[in-house]
Amino acid sequence: MPVIEFPYSFHKGYLMPIIPVTILGHKIWAYVDSGATYSIFNAKEADRLGINPKDSKCRMIVVGDGSFIPVYFHNLLVHIADISLKVPIGFSEKLGVGFNLLGRKGLFEHFKICFSDRKRKITLQIE
Repeated sequence: MPVIEFPYSFHKGYLMPIIPVTILGHKIWAYVDSGATYSIFNAKEADRLGINPKDSKCRMIVVGDGSFIPVYFHNLLVHIADISLKVPIGFSEKLGVGFNLLGRKGLFEHFKICFSDRKRKITLQIE
């Protein structure tokens, strides 16, 4: 079974499980978040990808502080190393965490994912 490893990346002085993914030929960095149901990216990423986020229906998604933000989902082909998956990616102007999020839907059901804070790496194994 293929195994993909990424070292944690520095973000604002902290090592975090932020990995590169490629969408429509563009490398985008995103935090692998086991606590997030959905992958949500900043709306500026949609502009960079040439996507009009509002071409899809708006859904109100609850975030960590209990509030709701508007998110526009698109099913996109996401490349992680040599693996390609169709993943629902939401775009929102109200994402306030400071980085893109890779959530469970469309991603975690394809991989066994291990976070090793001690080794400062994340491992994705195809299941």
